[in-house]
Amino acid sequence: MKVQTSFIVKEYLRPKMLPSTWCGGCGLGIIMGAIAQAVHFKGLDKDNVAMVSGIGCTGRMSGYMDFNTIHTTHGRAPAFATGLKMARPEMTVLTVMGDGDAMSIGGNHLIHAMRRNIGMVAIVVNNSVYGLTGGQTSPTTPIGGHTTTAQSGSFERPMNLEALARTAGAAFYARATVNHTASLTKLIERALDVSGFALVEIISNCHVLFGKMNQMAEASTMIAAMDEDTWRTNPTLLRRAHLPIRLTSPESPSAPVHALTEMDDVEDESRTWRGVIFERKGSVDLSKRYYNMLGRIREQQRAAEEMV
Repeated sequence: MKVQTSFIVKEYLRPKMLPSTWCGGCGLGIIMGAIAQAVHFKGLDKDNVAMVSGIGCTGRMSGYMDFNTIHTTHGRAPAFATGLKMARPEMTVLTVMGDGDAMSIGGNHLIHAMRRNIGMVAIVVNNSVYGLTGGQTSPTTPIGGHTTTAQSGSFERPMNLEALARTAGAAFYARATVNHTASLTKLIERALDVSGFALVEIISNCHVLFGKMNQMAEASTMIAAMDEDTWRTNPTLLRRAHLPIRLTSPESPSAPVHALTEMDDVEDESRTWRGVIFERKGSVDLSKRYYNMLGRIREQQRAAEEMV
C-alpha cells in the first residue's frame, strides 16, 4: 500500500490516449474518475492494479487508465480477469463492462466468475442500450424503452442483474448512478475491500441514443432524471426509462431483509435501489482456495517422500 498523497486524476490517466472517443456528456468519464479516486483513497499502488475490459463504449476505458490493462474480446473480460487473478493473486483486478458486454455475449463468463467467487471488482455500466453499435435493445432496456430496434417500445423484461448475482454466488453487489458521484466512489472503495467477486452496477446515461429516443436528449436531463425527486414528479420519464432510485446507505453492511422484500415488490413498478444491496461476509475467493489446496498437496507429497 502506497503513502496517500493529494488526488490528481491525471496521475491515473494516459495523456497520449486522450481525448476519449466518448460522446460529450457521457457518464463513462464520471465513472472513470470515480474509479481513479477509489483506487487512490484506498492507497493502492496503481502498478499493482489491473483493469480488464471487453468491447463497447465501456471497453475503451482500459486504454485511458494508467493501470496494467488488457483490452479483450467481446464478452470475455471476466474470463481474462479470472486467468489474471489466478496467476497473480496479489494483484487488484478490476473488470469494466457495459450491460451488453456483461449480460448478453458475456453472460456465460459473468455467471461462472460469480459462481467461482473470483477475487475481482466487476463494474457493469448500465445505460439501457447498445451504444457503440447504434442504439439497439440491450438486456437491460426497460419495458417501454425506445431503441433503434424497438421503435414502439421494448416489450421484453430487462435482466435483473442483482438477482443473477445473488443466485450465482457473488460476494457483494451494489448499485450506483453517475448522478450520485460521492456515493459512487465510496461504493467502489467498498467493493475493493471484498474478498471474492464484488459487482457494482452503475446506471449511466447514453443521451445521444437512448436519451434522444426517450425524451432525454441532453446529458444533464438524463443524469438529473436519476434523482429520486425528479422521478416522482415526472411520470413520463418513469414510464419511459424505468430507472427511479430507492436509497440505501453505502455505510450499512447490507440492505435489511424487509427492505429487500419490498424491493422485490416494487421492481415491477420500475423502482430501482441504490447502495449496497447485499454482502456475504467471510467469503473466500477462488485464488486463495486454490493456493491453499496446492499448499496441502505439496505437504502431502513431502510427507510421502519422507516415508520412502
